[in-house]
Amino acid sequence: MSKITVQAMDSAAAMDEIVSKLGPDAVILSTTKLNGKVVMEAASGTLPSQIPPNDEKKFTNIFSEQMIKTPHSRLAESKKPNNNVSTNHTNEVVGDQMFSSNSELDSLRKQLIGFQKMMDGLFVTDIDGLNHNLLSNSRVILQQAGFSHKILNDFKSSYIGQSYRDGCNAFLTDLSSHLTHSNSESLLTKKFIFVTGQSGTGRTTMVGKLTATLKEALPHKEIMTVEMVREGQRPNTQLQDFCRLLNSQVYTVSLDAPTPDFNKIKQNEVMVVDLAVPISHAATKLQEMEGELGNKNIEVLATIPASTSSNMIMLTMNELENFESMVALTKLDECDITTAEFSSLATVDAKIGLFSASKSIMDAPIFASQNVLMQYLRENLESMVKEDPNSGRIDI
Repeated sequence: MSKITVQAMDSAAAMDEIVSKLGPDAVILSTTKLNGKVVMEAASGTLPSQIPPNDEKKFTNIFSEQMIKTPHSRLAESKKPNNNVSTNHTNEVVGDQMFSSNSELDSLRKQLIGFQKMMDGLFVTDIDGLNHNLLSNSRVILQQAGFSHKILNDFKSSYIGQSYRDGCNAFLTDLSSHLTHSNSESLLTKKFIFVTGQSGTGRTTMVGKLTATLKEALPHKEIMTVEMVREGQRPNTQLQDFCRLLNSQVYTVSLDAPTPDFNKIKQNEVMVVDLAVPISHAATKLQEMEGELGNKNIEVLATIPASTSSNMIMLTMNELENFESMVALTKLDECDITTAEFSSLATVDAKIGLFSASKSIMDAPIFASQNVLMQYLRENLESMVKEDPNSGRIDI
C-alpha cells in the first residue's frame, strides 16, 4: 500500500490530484491545513474494510460487527427459532423488523454495505478547506463573513432550512432587530444624559454633537454641557473648543460633587455630562446618580468606536450591565464596523441608539432604527461577498 501527501488550494483540488495519482480506490488518511492550503494524505491498495482488525475497535469495525452480520448469525443472537413457524417459510429478525424472505434481507445487507463504503471515504476538514462551489449554505457563508459561532447558534432558527438568499435576509433582519434600541429618540426627553466610554472612543466629540443636536431639537430649553473629572484632572480643551463654536459654555464638575446638587437644575434645562473618568469610576457614580435623580430622568450613553476589539466591547458593556444603557457607534467615517463586532455587541445584548462620525463636529449623529442597521449589516455582508469573486456566493 503506497502513500502520498498533496497540497492544494481546497479539498476538492487535493482529491482530484489524489485520484489522478492513486486511482478511484484511494483512501484519505488525514486532512490538515498549512499556510492557507489543504494538506491531504492518502493511500492506495488495501481498503479500510480489508485491513486486519487490531485491538482498538474503530467505528467502522463496530458498525460492521453490529449491522452487517449474516442473517443466520444475527438470528441466533437476537432470537431463538420459532417452532410454530411452518418449515416451508423462512422468517428472520433484524432488530425489531421481521423479514419474510432471504431476498429482502439480502437487499438490506447490500444497502448497509453500500452505506459503510460511503462512510469509509468520509473525512473532516475545516470550513476554509471546502470547495468554494459547495458554499451555498447560509451558515457557511455567515461564518466565513465573520459572525461568531454563538450568534449563529442563537439565531439559527432564522436561516436553518432556507436558501442562502432567504436565510441571510432572515438572519440579518433578526440580528438588526435584536441590536437596535427600541426607542433611541427617547434620548431627547431625558433631563440628564451621561456619556461614558474609554479614552479615544469619540466620547468628547459625541458630547459636543449631542449639545448641538439638543439645541436644535429643543430650542425652548437651555442645554448645559458639563465635564465631570477626578480631583486634580485638567479640563478637556477640545470640549471647550466645541462648545465655543456652539456659543455654549462648559462647566467642570468634580466626580466627588454631591449628587443632590444636580437636583438644583431648572425645569427648562437639560444637562449633557461628559464622564471623563475610567468606566469603572463612571459606573459607580452613575449608580449613585440613578438612585438620587430617578431612572426615568437619566440616559446613559456608551461610546464604542468602529473597528474596536471584542474585549473592549465586553469590558465597556460589563461595567454598565446594571444600567439600561444606549450604545453610540462612533468613528464610522474613519473605520468600518465588522461582523465580528456586531457579534460581540449582540452577545452582550447591547442596544445601538446612535451612529456617529467623529472628524466633524457639525455632522449630527443619526438615530438608529432597524432599517438603518439592517442596511448597514447588508452592505457589510455584500462587501465580504465582493472581496471573493470566485466564492460562488449569491448577492442578497
